[in-house]
Amino acid sequence: MIKPFVDNGIAVRFYPAMSEIGNIEADAVLIMDYFGYTGQSRRGDFKGTVIRDLTHSIFSKAYDDADYYFGSLRKWAGFYTGGFAMGLKHPVVYEGDSADYITLRQSAMEAKEAYISELIVNKDYLMLFAEAEEMLEGLGVAPACNADVERAKTLDIDFICRQRRSNASVLLNAFSNLAVFPEMKEADCPLFVPILADNRDALRKHLIEKEIYCPVHWPVSVYHKLPKATEVFYNRELSLVCDQRYTEQDMLRIVDAVKEFLRKEKCDV
Repeated sequence: MIKPFVDNGIAVRFYPAMSEIGNIEADAVLIMDYFGYTGQSRRGDFKGTVIRDLTHSIFSKAYDDADYYFGSLRKWAGFYTGGFAMGLKHPVVYEGDSADYITLRQSAMEAKEAYISELIVNKDYLMLFAEAEEMLEGLGVAPACNADVERAKTLDIDFICRQRRSNASVLLNAFSNLAVFPEMKEADCPLFVPILADNRDALRKHLIEKEIYCPVHWPVSVYHKLPKATEVFYNRELSLVCDQRYTEQDMLRIVDAVKEFLRKEKCDV
């Protein structure tokens, strides 16, 4: 997210997440609603160019407050490629070939499915995903594969929103005191249910031992210069999964695993 700006000679400054932009000193600002929960970031009185990242909010709300919009569908369903952009003043010039990346990501997804189905016992798919992401970093602008374009046209958005909201409700009922967003608005379609945990890394390790894999958003890179108000999210945030592949029973298994960890933490204090 940061590197493309730096690579193009653009000086990057940071502002506190989930706040109105206001009248900050900048030529352009990048804003987004995180994790599918709406109404966090607003343009305010900012007069410069506004770029809105819709990756987390594509199924939550339609916005009309920006000059440019972009996003990705890879976090939402089984897409290999598939970004989108609106407001561009010039046609896109493709720089790279995504064929090798697509092949590698497809192999990773197939290996993960085989592992989940207990057809294989190793977790080599994690290494394949990591290799694919590393390849993506140097790919430049490449076209989406035709399969992803067709998949996007037939995506069951109603089911995605309904199932994610239902799953998120189970997690929020259990952990509203830990949740970054304790309540869902009517328009929200959660990408994850982010919580703040005092011992986040140990909790994540505990969940992995239970074969529950929850990501951290986001690792701090060499490009970050974080405001104090934002550091807490990077140090304590864990994203509980709630996507449409899972059921209420899966969510209850997550609840039980997190509560088990919290009980142990309390006893150890």
